[in-house]
Amino acid sequence: MARLIYIVSIFLLAFISKSEAQSIDTPASKIEAVVELPKEKPYVGEPLRLILRSAIHAQVASERIYQPELTDFDWQQFGVDTFSNEFIDGFWMPVVTRVLMIYPLRAGQLTINSFRRHITYYTSDGSRTETELISKPISIDVASRASDLDQGTFWLPAKSIRIIDKWEPDPDKIRSGETAKRILTIEAEGLTADRLPNLPNFRAPGIITFARPIERQTVITDQGPIGKAVYQWSIRPVSTTPATSPAIKIKWFDVSKRIMQETVVPERLIAYIQNSSSKEKIDNNFFSGVLSTRSATEFILFFIITYSLTYLIYTSNSLKKLEFRKSIEKLRLVIILLIKAIKNQQSDFYITMTKLKALDKCFHDKIFFHQDIKQDLKHIEDSLFGLSDKGCKPKLRPLALKLIKIVF
Repeated sequence: MARLIYIVSIFLLAFISKSEAQSIDTPASKIEAVVELPKEKPYVGEPLRLILRSAIHAQVASERIYQPELTDFDWQQFGVDTFSNEFIDGFWMPVVTRVLMIYPLRAGQLTINSFRRHITYYTSDGSRTETELISKPISIDVASRASDLDQGTFWLPAKSIRIIDKWEPDPDKIRSGETAKRILTIEAEGLTADRLPNLPNFRAPGIITFARPIERQTVITDQGPIGKAVYQWSIRPVSTTPATSPAIKIKWFDVSKRIMQETVVPERLIAYIQNSSSKEKIDNNFFSGVLSTRSATEFILFFIITYSLTYLIYTSNSLKKLEFRKSIEKLRLVIILLIKAIKNQQSDFYITMTKLKALDKCFHDKIFFHQDIKQDLKHIEDSLFGLSDKGCKPKLRPLALKLIKIVF
């Protein structure tokens, strides 16, 4: 019995010494690259998360990870490498984790070649030695998008889409002469911000809009990236007649349900505030203005301007080229334009000029050949829509004469 115990002890000592020798000469290590795939084949352009994890049972002096050429993918590193200690295969090991977001560029069988982690580590006697961990290649079968899924350049495959539509003030409560600000925020879970679309120009009859630069931001979370894009417009009604902003429709592919979805921002009514008190104030101002000396002076001025511009009809080929009704409307707008310039009413002057450009395309085109006029109009727009606090205000009377000269 004692002899048997002696023999077993020898074998155990030999096994332990062999294990220690292996741990010193070739420390335990592990490396693995995994791509998180949906139940069905991923589509071209669909975001996929690639996770690279590597560990070694040794004190690391230095290390470097070499990525393969991802020729069939767009890719972006998702955050920075993270370090942790984990119990793997019976040892506590330092683990390095790297996460990439990859986007297949074509359909078919795509291969991701091996990742390599070159490590310099310390042995038990304090010397330094090197080793290299190599992961297995990964093969991914990618499907082409069907015709009902293909939405062009900005195909949006995401886990969820969230839209926030904010107005300051409410679009149907804009004070006379003021400008509303619209801020539309799109958040897409699973996408980076650069993959969110450029929305089409926000245009509608009855409103004037100016777009500001798009602000993009990618937020890093444990579940993946969240792309955020902020679109902003300055908006002003053309007149007191209410207008409607068009609905905004965004189609996107739900990667969880594997179907196309559509998120809609409903249309909104855009109008100046109209209530009984303001109407009563306008009526009072009107009747008091009719009886004032200033009103009589303006009436005489209006009569002189009307007579002068009527005479220009017979000497101008511009009006003769338009239909009779358009000619009369054009003449009316020119008269109003000059009156607003004399009164120095910048907002009404700009609105009238906008209507005149919409009525006569020839007039609209001619403005582009006059740099001084274009510059004056830009200063007016900056002042009206708050695009510049230091914008210089042009003199409206000389500008009106220049525009009338172009008209005739």
